[in-house]
Amino acid sequence: MRKDVIKALLTITLLVAFVAACTPAATPTPVPPTPTPAPASPTPVPTPKEELDEISKINPSGQEIVFWHVSTKIHEEKLLELIDEFNKTNEWGITVKPEYAGYYPDIRKKILAAIAAGSPPDLAISYQNMVAEYAQADVVVALDDYIKSKKYGLTEEELKDYFEAFLKGDRYPAFGNKMLSFPPNRSMQVMYYNVDILKELGYDEPPENWDQFYEICKAVKEKKGIPCYAISPGASLFANMVWSRGGEILAQDGKTVLFGEEPGLKTLEFIKKLVDEGLAYQIAERYGDQTDFANQKVIFTFGSTAGLPYYAKAIRDESTGKFRFNWSIAPMPHDTPEPVVDMYGPSICVFKTTPEKQLAAWLFIKWFTEPEQTARWAMATNYFPVRKSAAESKAMKDYFKENPLYEKAFSFLPYAKTEPSIAGWQAVRDALGNAMVAVITGEKTPEEALQEAVVEAQKVVAGE
Repeated sequence: MRKDVIKALLTITLLVAFVAACTPAATPTPVPPTPTPAPASPTPVPTPKEELDEISKINPSGQEIVFWHVSTKIHEEKLLELIDEFNKTNEWGITVKPEYAGYYPDIRKKILAAIAAGSPPDLAISYQNMVAEYAQADVVVALDDYIKSKKYGLTEEELKDYFEAFLKGDRYPAFGNKMLSFPPNRSMQVMYYNVDILKELGYDEPPENWDQFYEICKAVKEKKGIPCYAISPGASLFANMVWSRGGEILAQDGKTVLFGEEPGLKTLEFIKKLVDEGLAYQIAERYGDQTDFANQKVIFTFGSTAGLPYYAKAIRDESTGKFRFNWSIAPMPHDTPEPVVDMYGPSICVFKTTPEKQLAAWLFIKWFTEPEQTARWAMATNYFPVRKSAAESKAMKDYFKENPLYEKAFSFLPYAKTEPSIAGWQAVRDALGNAMVAVITGEKTPEEALQEAVVEAQKVVAGE
């Protein structure tokens, strides 16, 4: 009996195990994954405001500034017109008061006297060598920081729009290469020539070098019985002639005289040769070369491109309105691979007064040299505009078309070279001009005149 019970229990156990083995395992209830916590948002850091430069912090509102200038006649009319426009339209209520201060020698003396008295104007027009003189008294404002000012300065694009050669002439090596003045315009020295007489003599083009110039002068004397060239002696003429022979006037540092070398001597010897052979003569009065050229007493002169309207007026027949003969311009003859033209022109400098007045002066200069204004000034004065975009404007292109010789002169800009911008340059200029006159009049030989000028100039640049 007991055995039967045990057997039954074993059978039941086996059946239960078998059923359990055949039953599929239950699917586990899915457990949601523990979410990964999101990274904490960074605490926002306030962006620091860009610090304004010192110039940008100044408020020029309501300033009245005095501007000494040298302009007369048509030039003065246009200058006053532009100043009046600035006074009425500038957003700061700045008023520019223009005052005529005489021609360049006069304004220089007047400014030097005002500096000595402690009362210079707020800004003035002067040549670079004059500005260098003023700067020796530490009264001239360097414009570099004004140009860079974020609020009142020039953008990189605007700065690139200025002709680099123009700006270069207003940096002063003796004063850390700082921008002590700013160019409102420029002109250059060119050769004026009589096209008709050249063709009559068998020349289709003006002389490119000095040997050709001499050859043509001989032909003019022999076949026309007149001199070829009316000389207006001066430092700019001498400098350009020296450069055209591959020479220099001063070393780059402005402290060593170089015009006493061979190109300088050849220049004076050539002038003497022309005069001795009756091929050239010195003019008796200012602008006498212009008058004699218009009357066909000579076929060559050298002068500024700013004189183009005056030559045109002198040559034009008033009764017909036409030119009495064909004429043109060219770079000075040269023995160098490329032509060299003396580019010159006064600049505007700002004097140390108050931060507000100095900024007001800069803002006027900036406005005056904007594309529209520089184009208007150029067309009224026949100077060159200082901005590339101005030269490319429709107004200037129309002016070029109406004045082809002006456009031709503008094409000479790649050959431009500027005279030294050092204090004492005026004294050096005087020495160079005197040397030319001494040779022309026969008072001194080229060697004597040159050596005397070198000694005088070296004393000046050495600060003696």
